[in-house]
Amino acid sequence: MLRIPDSRHRLDALFRIAAEALGRYKLRTLLSTLGVVLGVAAVIAMMSVNEGARRDALDELDAIGLNNLVARSRGSGITGVPARPLAAGDVGQLASLVPLARAASPLVERYLRLAHGDRSAMARVLGVSATYATILRLSVDRGRFLGRVDEISVSRVCVLGASLARRLFGYRNPIGERIRIGTAVFTVIGSLRDHGVDRPAASAIAWRDISAAAIVPLPALSGRSVAGSPDQPVDEIWLQVRDGGRVAELAPIFDRVLHRMHRAGVNFEVVVPRELLAERYRTQRTFAIVIGSVAALALLVGGIGIMNVMLMSVVERTREIGIRRAAGARRRDIMLQFLVESLLMTLGGGVLGIGLGSSVSLAITAYAGWTTRVSSGAVALAFLVSVLIGIIFGIYPALKAARLEPVDAVRYE
Repeated sequence: MLRIPDSRHRLDALFRIAAEALGRYKLRTLLSTLGVVLGVAAVIAMMSVNEGARRDALDELDAIGLNNLVARSRGSGITGVPARPLAAGDVGQLASLVPLARAASPLVERYLRLAHGDRSAMARVLGVSATYATILRLSVDRGRFLGRVDEISVSRVCVLGASLARRLFGYRNPIGERIRIGTAVFTVIGSLRDHGVDRPAASAIAWRDISAAAIVPLPALSGRSVAGSPDQPVDEIWLQVRDGGRVAELAPIFDRVLHRMHRAGVNFEVVVPRELLAERYRTQRTFAIVIGSVAALALLVGGIGIMNVMLMSVVERTREIGIRRAAGARRRDIMLQFLVESLLMTLGGGVLGIGLGSSVSLAITAYAGWTTRVSSGAVALAFLVSVLIGIIFGIYPALKAARLEPVDAVRYE
């Protein structure tokens, strides 16, 4: 009794025949899949860089806060006429005039040498008020943060960032130790918690790394109390609002209030972290479009190469197709046979491309210092693209093979 093979055995036979056919010309098969390999690798690398940049941007925004506004002094006026800088006394008025204001702090930044014993380091020294910890949501690992009493008494105390504390003290407890900041001696009263964010340089969003900075009371850095000298210049004024979703509409109010307070003229810019994040995303989209276009071109070239190889295979195996048709194979069997061969090539190229793209991502992280992350979504997309290329570029050769007449195919030499 004739036994008709079931679908599972038929599929196994299709894959065995496809693997045998592709194995006859190994070099040609490998070269035809090279375009798919490069295209998929470009997709994986592009998406890993994009995902890494997105996570970095979110981490940086989390560090400076989505509900914060920052006014930064620009120095001299745009027309060349000296403009009045932002003043420490502006903080109290801003907190009362800007709606939904929760906390405000002035900031003066200096780049000074810090020394303790035989260890020293050049670092940013930030002169701020006690509310700065609330605005940036800083958490203290040891000791305490600055207090209002430290500002009023002009105490020479400081809080060290986690990485700066390790540079000066190793893993010893720095609380109560004295360090030299510039020419003055300060007492360490606290060290910040290490959040595990490693940024070798300031980015467009987070323009300073708090973990590598020393934070001191503003009067201790300037030598003048805010109450006694409210007009002393500051580099920045930070303002935190209660509703982060209304930051964009509060930014113009923040700007107008500052201009009205300085009728003699003040040259500053208002930075909105949410807008910086949106700008970063726009840049990333442009990058993704450019790299995606290159990847699409490589995949198109790879698909055309696979179609060309499959068409050559149809011509070379015309007699084989005729014999199989004469032995009872249906047009659908022939079409499936060539589709399976096309899919095997593209899936093989996809697997190699995923491995190559992951390796490129690791190389980018190691040599360029960029954060990358190969997500499961990127791998799934690469696999789907490989399947689609195999079907799209393999269907025409498969149909051409299925349409061959058995008698003409057998006679073909």
